[in-house]
Amino acid sequence: MSSWLDRFRAGWRRVFFWQQTPASDSSEEFIPHRGHDHALVLSVTSPRKVPRWKQIRFINRVLDQTERRLFWGSAIVFVIAFGFAVYGVASLNLERVPTSGGEYSEGLVGSPKLVNPLFAPTNDVDRDLVTLIFSGLFRLDKDLQAQPDLVASYHWLDDGKTLEVKLRDDARFHDGTPVTADDVVFTYHAIKNPDWRSPLASSFHDVDIVQVDDLTVQFHLTAPDALFPNLLTVGILPAHVWEDIPDASARLADANLKPIGSGPYQVSSFTRDGRGNILSFQLTRFPAFYGLKPLIDSVRLKFYPDRLQALAALNNAQIDALAFVPWADASKGRADQVQAVSLDLPQETVAFFNTKDKLLKDEKLRKALSLAIDPIELASVASDHAKAVTSPFPFLEDASTTKPDLDEARKELDALGWKLNEGETVRHLGTASSTASSTLLTLTIDVPNQADLLAVADHLQRRWSLLGAQVTVRTDDAEPLLRGALETRNYQVIVWNVLLPADQDISPFWGSANSAGRGLNLSNVADRDIDTALDQLASATSTDGVRAGQLKLSAAIRARSAALFLLRPSYALLVNKRVMGVTDMVISRPSDRLLNIASWYIKQALRWK
Repeated sequence: MSSWLDRFRAGWRRVFFWQQTPASDSSEEFIPHRGHDHALVLSVTSPRKVPRWKQIRFINRVLDQTERRLFWGSAIVFVIAFGFAVYGVASLNLERVPTSGGEYSEGLVGSPKLVNPLFAPTNDVDRDLVTLIFSGLFRLDKDLQAQPDLVASYHWLDDGKTLEVKLRDDARFHDGTPVTADDVVFTYHAIKNPDWRSPLASSFHDVDIVQVDDLTVQFHLTAPDALFPNLLTVGILPAHVWEDIPDASARLADANLKPIGSGPYQVSSFTRDGRGNILSFQLTRFPAFYGLKPLIDSVRLKFYPDRLQALAALNNAQIDALAFVPWADASKGRADQVQAVSLDLPQETVAFFNTKDKLLKDEKLRKALSLAIDPIELASVASDHAKAVTSPFPFLEDASTTKPDLDEARKELDALGWKLNEGETVRHLGTASSTASSTLLTLTIDVPNQADLLAVADHLQRRWSLLGAQVTVRTDDAEPLLRGALETRNYQVIVWNVLLPADQDISPFWGSANSAGRGLNLSNVADRDIDTALDQLASATSTDGVRAGQLKLSAAIRARSAALFLLRPSYALLVNKRVMGVTDMVISRPSDRLLNIASWYIKQALRWK
């Protein structure tokens, strides 16, 4: 204990005293050392230009009040000026840059069922998870063009009927196993296998998949197809995980909820409630990912039964983002913490005329109704974020489209015998006056109970009413409305949002074979010119050929006045402002928004320029 006190006393003397003092227990007279006296004389006769701390600590005793104020004021000014100088230099030479770290959470409406790329197309939530966990041979860019992903190189053989792809040699699954041609062949054979019951099977029915070597695969087609790579965005399954699972039991496998892929994120965990419902998936960044590595360390996807609950979670900061919010609801997000970015899909709003209806089977009547509708005007009325379209292909502008003209539409109706007598509001056909037996120009519009589509139906109702038509709008939920329309084919006009598929094949909506039964040809049109244009487009072997085929098909469809191509709607992605790098997106399908996650970040660091 005494040694500790001795050290403390010795240190105290070194700091606050510069002359030696006698030990406390010494009775001898203290005699200063000659060197100390000499040092004291020199310190007076030859003072240092820069005072030492032992001198500065007495400054308040040496200086008078005025001098003290001047000294300390100057010191404060110096410190402030020095701080500003440091800040100025730093601001000119340092910059904030994205850095790794943080967790991103997004709310999804629905629940995961089978997190497997072969089953995901039937469930948007599964597809979102698959996009982060798996990677395919190709991926689609904003122009719906296939870009290599797992593919290192590819080329066409056999006059465009064989596509040969060579895989990257640095791709790995999340368990460390290399991605090889075995995995690609297994995946596409499983798609074709009826026991797997994949909804993708019809797209590869006539395609033969052949392994050339460990990293090379060939796809043999029955005819050239320039857009075939667009179909090869399916996530690749690890053959070593799935090959021992019976084909008929594929949908029951644990690997559908504990998936192993080769994408940028891998599954860390998931949570369930007491009823077995999955509440969230936790994903972590895959360190061995071959592509552009994301900066965000982890992603948590949380699942909600409806959009209102998900929006409430966003406003309460329980999640960072909520996608595909109608712009009418985007203002419900808290502006102080949430920003809205635009999500544009290859989707368009179409009003299909039933060409088998007793009134609308008249092509000239359909043309007159079409002349009354201006998509540009509709876009300005429906939403600030909607864009007018002129063809069945959302991003294809067709300059040959007939310009809308309400007066010309009235003249067309007059010429067809649809009369509007003075004092009446509804046209009737062929008689001098309206009677109970007259055929009235009455139209019914069927529309899903969705805010954006209801606005379109209301606009059609107003414009056709100006022509002298009596228009009724009927609403229902989307699924029963479509099911009833396909079962009975008993409707006049149906308003629907059509999403262009990855291969840009619109034959399901326009091919004659789909105009009966439960086919999606909602116009019920069976036309030789349209079928010919569809066949020519399917056989196009180049990008220019595809565009020319699309223009020809668009012209053939518009010549029949079988539908009104109206709008390309967009939706909002509401995202917390702490998540940076999120910008407006043009994407091929809803889940592709997550392909841009590599450019998002939460953390920042300072870097010298």
